[in-house]
Amino acid sequence: MLDSDLKKIPIGHPDASPPEASHLAVDSALKEAELLGSNLTAEQIKRRAEANEANRNEKFRNHFEKIAILSLWGFFVLFTGLISAWFWHYLAPVAWHWLTAEQLTKVQTLATGGIVATIAAGHLKKRLG
Repeated sequence: MLDSDLKKIPIGHPDASPPEASHLAVDSALKEAELLGSNLTAEQIKRRAEANEANRNEKFRNHFEKIAILSLWGFFVLFTGLISAWFWHYLAPVAWHWLTAEQLTKVQTLATGGIVATIAAGHLKKRLG
């Protein structure tokens, strides 16, 4: 292949920033100008910034709490299914059993291990106490 067959890649100006970065800089500059032009005192600006930070923290906590509640319900459904399968195995006729002895031992270990109970108790203690 000859050098003339290769396409040339244009080199941008080394001081030029990517369009996204310049857009963000303009956006934050506009917000700062708007804030400074709103005739607020430095104390009011500080209080507004603290309130915005508190709102961001609260939104994060709310999202985390929703994830925790969803996980708790997921564990509850899995645990209920596990216990149901374990009891069904003992209550059903032998011909209907589908768990091997090894599988049954694993189910018993999970059901009586207290892992799920510990997780749920910790979350409920936080909520109730």
